Amino acid sequence: MPSRRHLLAAAGLAAASPGCLRVLGDDGSESTNDASAGTTGDVPAETEGVRIEKLSVRNNHEESHRVQLAVESGAGIMHMDTYEFDAGGGTVVEGDWTSTAGEYTVHARPDDDEIRSTDVAGSVDDETTCVRMVLRIDAEGSLGVLYGPNCDR
Repeated sequence: MPSRRHLLAAAGLAAASPGCLRVLGDDGSESTNDASAGTTGDVPAETEGVRIEKLSVRNNHEESHRVQLAVESGAGIMHMDTYEFDAGGGTVVEGDWTSTAGEYTVHARPDDDEIRSTDVAGSVDDETTCVRMVLRIDAEGSLGVLYGPNCDR
């Protein structure tokens, strides 16, 4: 059962991000789209939204970090957890988004920094029906997002 602190964090994540940001980095630069990533099938083009085949979080910084992560759909918060990573650590986050296309927003809060959000479907072109996402703390300690569109490529 989620603690009161986790529920308050989820409410804060949802309330603080009514607009969607394509960027999770601290420097204001746009996210990096990696068109070469992906390995398996798409959902049909008539399906609304995007399927997230794989959602992973990586720490490429030499220091340990904590990341609070929430995945939101039109129906509300689907996933919320806090992850602690040593240098070089990471994890794959499982959820219904791996099998069902939807209008997903991913909210992340590294350490005690501000909450950053990304609208998954709004961050890729209209032809993309499936993505692989990596939320990555880079060598400088900044949080960014990498997309691998169309999982069959």
